[in-house]
Amino acid sequence: MRPDHVGLSESTHPVPAQGGGGLLPFELDIPATPDAPATARAAVSAWIGHHVTEAMLVDLRLLIGELVANSVVHADIPRDSVVSVRAELRADALRVEVGDCGSGGTIALRTPDLAHGGGFGLNVVDVVSRRWGVHRDAGTRVWAEMAFPSAG
Repeated sequence: MRPDHVGLSESTHPVPAQGGGGLLPFELDIPATPDAPATARAAVSAWIGHHVTEAMLVDLRLLIGELVANSVVHADIPRDSVVSVRAELRADALRVEVGDCGSGGTIALRTPDLAHGGGFGLNVVDVVSRRWGVHRDAGTRVWAEMAFPSAG
């Protein structure tokens, strides 16, 4: 699957509107430290709770962890930077986006390096999401959508 390059909403404050299934959108800004992926995984897991299957929760944790780790490791951002994590449950999709203040580098699938490691992150994102993309303006946001069965 190729990433889609389309714009994102630029909301940086909690949105009071109800999302899919009555679940409010999730928003978290966390320091860009080595602990950020684990912090983001735990927070998103607590937010989504029992609204998804265990299998989808595992995929969501992988997705969030990889996107946040990419921001922390590859974005070339200052030490005191934050990574923003947003998620919203829609009628037929769970949309997540991870943003940072970095603006350089290429964000693309690459062949994993089995000998030395690396190159797995966006391949994981590509497998667990139905589509994903990148938006760059004052920073970088990578978003992904996971299929979510509609109610009814």
